[in-house]
Amino acid sequence: MRPGLSASTGRSCSCSSARTGRSCSCSYRCGGVGGDEGAWLAGLDAALASGVRRVQIRLPGADAARRRELIAAAAARCRAVGADVLVNGDPELARELGVGLHLRAAQLAALAAPGAPADRPALADGALLAASCHDSRELALAERLGCDFAVFGPVKPTASHPGQPGIGWEAFAAARECVSLPVYGLGGLMPADLEEARRHGAQGIAAIRGLWPA
Repeated sequence: MRPGLSASTGRSCSCSSARTGRSCSCSYRCGGVGGDEGAWLAGLDAALASGVRRVQIRLPGADAARRRELIAAAAARCRAVGADVLVNGDPELARELGVGLHLRAAQLAALAAPGAPADRPALADGALLAASCHDSRELALAERLGCDFAVFGPVKPTASHPGQPGIGWEAFAAARECVSLPVYGLGGLMPADLEEARRHGAQGIAAIRGLWPA
């Protein structure tokens, strides 16, 4: 089973984070760990060797000790090659391990709700903050919160959400025009979609399956 990750190819891009000064990556891979942790780490090694430079780790259902151990191991591998690593939805663990944080849409909404301080979550120096977004309002919330980038979709139908239609690239581009932060397209995308994504204003593509070694 493929991991719960996002990944980037490390290809040169036209943007950088004003907060961190680091270049943005063109691909961002999302997924979760199956039962074979050794195979998962081997897959991560292969992805990094192929040029992936941004990884989001999702471990739904894993106990706290297992989550910490696997994320620490993955973070060490990513740092060894200069890749960014973010953990999905767990700000405490992100701070403990000094990695970035990827906010779920519900977490983003709670942080930016009326009456909330709308402060960027405290993270380690240089750690990235990202968010999952599904409409232009959520993209605006991500920008207001100070996210370094966002993931937006689904652009195309995807196996992870059967029966849910994609919004298409034109709708993606229209929403993308509302914000200035880098935005990755997500949903049914493969490396072959990267050029079309860039033509529609995307920073690049995010994928659960499409960026993981077969």
